[in-house]
Amino acid sequence: MAFTDVTFLMFISICALIYRMTRYKWQFLLVASLVYYGLYDVRALTYLAVTIVTTYVGGNLVYRNKSKMLTFVVLLINFGMLSIVKFTDFTKYSLIIPLGISFYIFQSTSYVIDLYRRKYEPQKNIFKYALFVSFFPQIVQGPISRYDEISPMLYSDEATSFDFSHGLLLILYGYFKKLVIADRAAVLVGSVFSNPADYGGLFIFVAIIFYSIQIYCDFSGGIDIARGVAYLFGVRLAENFKRPFLSTSIGDFWRRWHITLGSWMRDYVFYPLSFTKFFAFINKKSRKVMGRRAGKFLTLTISTYVVYLIIGIWHGAGLNFIAFGFYNGTLISLALIFERRFNKWKKNLGIAKDSRWYHAFQVVRTAFLVFIGRYFTRSADLHQALELLKKTLTDWTFRYVDFGLTGKDLIIILLAVIVVMFISALQEKDVDITENVLSRSTPWQSVFILASVMVVLYFGVFDKGYTAVDFIYRNY
Repeated sequence: MAFTDVTFLMFISICALIYRMTRYKWQFLLVASLVYYGLYDVRALTYLAVTIVTTYVGGNLVYRNKSKMLTFVVLLINFGMLSIVKFTDFTKYSLIIPLGISFYIFQSTSYVIDLYRRKYEPQKNIFKYALFVSFFPQIVQGPISRYDEISPMLYSDEATSFDFSHGLLLILYGYFKKLVIADRAAVLVGSVFSNPADYGGLFIFVAIIFYSIQIYCDFSGGIDIARGVAYLFGVRLAENFKRPFLSTSIGDFWRRWHITLGSWMRDYVFYPLSFTKFFAFINKKSRKVMGRRAGKFLTLTISTYVVYLIIGIWHGAGLNFIAFGFYNGTLISLALIFERRFNKWKKNLGIAKDSRWYHAFQVVRTAFLVFIGRYFTRSADLHQALELLKKTLTDWTFRYVDFGLTGKDLIIILLAVIVVMFISALQEKDVDITENVLSRSTPWQSVFILASVMVVLYFGVFDKGYTAVDFIYRNY
């Protein structure tokens, strides 16, 4: 039951109605979540159950004993299971790929680590804990929630009409991104990457731009839908994207893109690794040999590479994903190392901090660097990624064959992207369109919502001949 299925809309409508009628709200949410996950494939509940039981029981034992060994065992069981899923060709064994397994494993293991750190007390009720792990709007593709942030809302009875209206607008915006933009862009991207020899280097770069648009609108659109559905039940999930294509550096991009994964990596990988005794030893020795400043950056660079290599592997098992992690780790490390020099160059060139043209240059430069990274994540393997990069740099022709989109489609994508960028620009200036709409009179809100529904229905990809495109991060 994908977010774009009519059955999903029926499911959440029925669930929202029952939720408002029943006194047993969190219990109902747990049942609804397990039903939703079971409808995908009942066998997938086994993986979910293993994570719930091991992290619940393990978390209680870890809190009681403050045992590093127990913490390690719980993490090993869950990330071992995730590794098997990620690196095994399940089609050879007629096995299913569990829906959203990495998202609920990251979420539940953060709970165990936080218990080891005594951040909060463990949840005594295993069924309440099961709801935290399995809450159905976020289980498919995130965001990755923290127990202390989301649990008060999961077990509360305080959903309001504001939550319902806010959720509905978020859902509509998510469908706009997914159905109007992402699924249309996917047609061009699929055509080019299935037969790259038919296209010139410049057109391949155009396909990469379209893929970058597709993956952003697909992923952020799915998160908007998830957050919107959660609002219907009074649960406010964390933001996962903050206008990433307005970033001024690769580091800034990753602070705005998949925010909850980035913060997970920061809190549970980067900082713990940076503060280990081994890294403290390396830091001390490198400062003596390389000097204080250069020595400090050695351990920072190693930690950065580890984080981005993990992120690369999280995207997939091929060498192209490892290269993607290495590429981002290198750019961010270089930015850290040469930050002082860059600032000195800017000062010598007389570039002011609030210079508009320089800010625009930074945004365009960052977008270009992001596009280069997408060669690795969209290509079938590292060889194809390097071949396409080479072709883009050496074959400056705009040669192409039919790519499946009409002129009307291209105009729709262009106008829709302008709408998304306009909304992003307003949000960047702290103008919240959703709040603005909800502050108006009820008739005006109704007209706006109805118009939004009509736009999605009329311009969304439902036409004959289009292949339904599942969410890219659905099985991560």
